[in-house]
Amino acid sequence: MKSSRIPRLEHYSFETIHDGISFGYARSDGTALSNTGVVDLGGSTLLFDTSLTLRSAREIRAVSLALTGRPPSLSVNSHWHVDHILGNQVFSDRPIYATKRTIEIVSERRAELENELGREKLEADIREFERQRTAATSDFGRAQYDDVLRINRTLLEEAAEIKITPPSREFESELDLPGQRKARLLTFGSGHTESDAILFLPKERVVFAGDLVVAEHHPNLTSGDPEHWLTVLGKIAELRPERIVTGHGPLGSPSTLAVMRDYLETVLELARESGEPTMPPRFGEWVGPDQFAANVTYARRRLASSRGSSNGGS
Repeated sequence: MKSSRIPRLEHYSFETIHDGISFGYARSDGTALSNTGVVDLGGSTLLFDTSLTLRSAREIRAVSLALTGRPPSLSVNSHWHVDHILGNQVFSDRPIYATKRTIEIVSERRAELENELGREKLEADIREFERQRTAATSDFGRAQYDDVLRINRTLLEEAAEIKITPPSREFESELDLPGQRKARLLTFGSGHTESDAILFLPKERVVFAGDLVVAEHHPNLTSGDPEHWLTVLGKIAELRPERIVTGHGPLGSPSTLAVMRDYLETVLELARESGEPTMPPRFGEWVGPDQFAANVTYARRRLASSRGSSNGGS
């Protein structure tokens, strides 16, 4: 399996997990936003999640060439959020795998997503983020808006090129991918979204988890199923992974699963209580602290809806 020097990168920092397995950590000063992975399957190269911007996706292609001697032969989308699929068009000449439901969601929401990424909407978003940055009262707050503005300005530059590209190959529950290295796609149903896929490399005990597992970042619960997410984490733990490629944040380990479980259980516990939720200090230094309150609000709505359904909707 080829290994050579990685070119200078703007959007990722890559590290080797095992021979032929590399983790791409999204740089905080780049425009990738979400993590990625490149896996040499032996005769073919797999890319896990295709990034947010076209320039960061093209950087992955260059990295794949440097690491394996070939561009990605196939790609995987862990779920439908744009920071994990927008680079699909860069790799659309080869198969892109996802769960059946993920493909349906991308296809159903295609026009809506393209509108969100259109020039007019992006220009309006940038104006609003600039206003919020001016109103920010701390260097930390202003720095976060600087990151958001940099990404949105890049998307604006690419707006004329952007084309939402749905994955082209579906699987239902699991799929063994072809190659000398055993690699299996799995889904355990809803969690971070209605349908999430993971990649499991059983010999090396590596899991590419997408946003089902994040580290030092507040996960976004607002398009998923927090209660079943806990079940999914249990299924991932049963695989006994030694390394977990997170969707956001540094490379994870089995302890990262425990931290994710603690976060979800805390949100659900606070959602069952009344009053303004207080974020525990242990989550206070994570990226995206405003997401915590939004997560609790979303979990409360789900719980209220569930109670209404169990009472016959009365």
